[in-house]
Amino acid sequence: MKGIVRTWFLGALLLLVAAGSQATHVPEYVGKVDHVYDGRTVRIHYRGGQIRVRMPAIETPEPLQAKQALTELVAGKTVRVTEIRWDNGYLIGHVSVDSKDVGTELVREGHARVAPPSLADADLDRLQDNARSSERGVWAQR
Repeated sequence: MKGIVRTWFLGALLLLVAAGSQATHVPEYVGKVDHVYDGRTVRIHYRGGQIRVRMPAIETPEPLQAKQALTELVAGKTVRVTEIRWDNGYLIGHVSVDSKDVGTELVREGHARVAPPSLADADLDRLQDNARSSERGVWAQR
């Protein structure tokens, strides 16, 4: 009887582990940035093709300034994109380079601001407040 219970328990545990590992898989894309469209959209080479990637949760009120900042951060570099969803031919996802989230860096440096609160998170709000109080980027006194 103990053997049957142990076998059943181990089988159930394996099923839970397998189901959990499949449910948490988030697609990632690694590619080299070959074009920066604006302050939150880039194109990467991926497996012989190209993917347009737009970063979520940020807005770029000064498009030329934001595009320049994004270009400095990612142009010609290999980035990792964590997929959120696809929308009108764009991959909406978090872009990271050298283990840093690019959208977060743009907010930290004041080149982007947090999108409406319903789309953002508390960390981005805090970084935006710091950039604003330090008068960086779009928050600089003109």
